[in-house]
Amino acid sequence: MDKPVLIIAGASRGLGAAIAFQAAKLGVNLVIAARSLEDLEREAQRIRETGARVIAVRGDLTRMEDCERVVMQTIHHFGRLDALVNNMGMIEPISPLSKVSLEDWNANLAVNLLAPAMLTQASLPHLRQTTGRVINVSSGAAEKVFRGWGVYSVAKAGLNMLTRVLAEEEPTITTIAVKPGVVNTEMQAAVRSSGKAGMPEESHAFFVNLFERGKLLPPEVPGRVIAYLALNAPHQWTGECLLWNDEKVKAILPA
Repeated sequence: MDKPVLIIAGASRGLGAAIAFQAAKLGVNLVIAARSLEDLEREAQRIRETGARVIAVRGDLTRMEDCERVVMQTIHHFGRLDALVNNMGMIEPISPLSKVSLEDWNANLAVNLLAPAMLTQASLPHLRQTTGRVINVSSGAAEKVFRGWGVYSVAKAGLNMLTRVLAEEEPTITTIAVKPGVVNTEMQAAVRSSGKAGMPEESHAFFVNLFERGKLLPPEVPGRVIAYLALNAPHQWTGECLLWNDEKVKAILPA
């Protein structure tokens, strides 16, 4: 029970699953959470094969009661919480803002911004006790405009500001946002399959071309970095939004 305990949200596939697997190899106890219990159990079994202890908690993290349940089960099983990785994310709708419905705004903001805010709020009493860390998985789209990605970009920009506010309001906790690059996940698959109608043709072709040329990052590459930062990000970085391969990040990574 003296091992660090991490909650990784959105860990049933893609980048979240990669973060969890890489964290397991660092000698931690894990709680992985997402909506799909079947996918979570598959990832949990893969993690157990490393020798790590892990529990899978199904929950809709856009609901505060589910966020609270994830944290309560963490404390019940492991007695502590040292880090939270908020990896929730959806890119839809891919559409000009002039055509986005209120329902689409609500759905996207609920996943990309409100779920991290609520899960963090539920975690704070326990993170204060361990002077823990919150890692928010952000995006370059929070700072750079991609036409058709407006709702996603606004939500991720809000996540960056959430990071800064938490750093000010919770001075004993280290809170950073990490931009993971362009990763080969289902989000990029959604851009290729359904993004053409809502994006400029040249932008859509750019992402298709990255995939076809094998230039998308494997999830385990930024996943390893994010897992390490969840345990080792220096407190003086709190409030920052960093690229996964920022030079100062690379400087603290083990060889």
